[in-house]
This record gives sequence, C-alpha cells and structure tokens, in this order.
Amino acid sequence: MRKTFLSEISKLKDKIYVDKKTIEQFLKRLKSGRLLQKQNPADHFCSFFVPLDIKSKSVFLGHHIKANQWIPPGGHIEVEETPLQTVYREFTEELRLPLSDQKVELFDLGITRITDPKRLCRIHYDFWYLTTINKINFKYDKSEFYEAAWLTIDDAIAKVKRSSIKMSLNNLKQNHVHL
Repeated sequence: MRKTFLSEISKLKDKIYVDKKTIEQFLKRLKSGRLLQKQNPADHFCSFFVPLDIKSKSVFLGHHIKANQWIPPGGHIEVEETPLQTVYREFTEELRLPLSDQKVELFDLGITRITDPKRLCRIHYDFWYLTTINKINFKYDKSEFYEAAWLTIDDAIAKVKRSSIKMSLNNLKQNHVHL
C-alpha cells in the first residue's frame, strides 16, 4: 500500500503548482505507517475527485451532511484499496453511477484539518483526482449530501469553505487546460 501511495505522490513532484511542503508532509506521514482510517482514526489518507464537464466548464459538488459544507465527492481509502480504486468506489457509491471510460487523473494533494469535536478525524491527507465526464443529472446519495449541483469553477470555489479544498480547486482552475 505504501508503495502505491508513494507512486501516486511521485506523479506530482514535477508539477510546479503542487505545494512542495504538502508533498513533504505526505511523504513524512507515509513513513509513520497506519495510513487508513480503520488503523488510525485521527489522521489518515483519503481520495476526492472533481467531476468536470469540459463542454460547460462546470464541476460537481455536494453539500456534504457530515462535513456540513460544500465539497467534491470522495472519502476514506479502505483496506487493500489504492487511492484510484477509492475514486472508482466512491464515484459509484456517492453519485450512483459506475465510473468507466471517463478520464481520471491525479492533479493535486491537500491536507485538510477537521475541527468537528464530535468526530475522531483530525487530519485528512487528500489525493485529488479530476474525472472528466459529460454533464448529467446524478442521482447522488441523499444520505451523503443535502444537495448537489454542477457549478462553474468560480461558483464552486466561492461555495467551499475549507482552505485546503479551495486551494485544490484554484489549482485546478489555474492549471487545467479546459477551464
């Protein structure tokens, strides 16, 4: 598992827009072991993805129930999963559609601090993927999201409150050729 995580992280080392301090923190956290929520509820690795419709230049976000914030879909990496496999699983679970022929690419890393005192989670080490897909009306999981919508990237950035997620969306906006 550690080797797979390292391989994913190394894909971003030469990207000038990826924060080098974040890469260093990912590598340091990777060395300490116990990478998953089941092994370490306080700080662990997650995968998130931003569905992008190139034609309308819009992204899909949801008002997440547990987080009580607008965020892209995604979640905790499970035992025996790679970060990319988590994207495929979460896409199906949260958006009720299998991810198949769509292009999926890692575009950023982020560290999200969780401040909800009712949750054991304190820090997420987030792999950020872009999934290009034609705009459709997802039948998203209503037990995960109060509501969800396609938004322009600027509207998405405005809705998001967490700075780490804003940073990844800004990186996407500034460095992705389709936006």
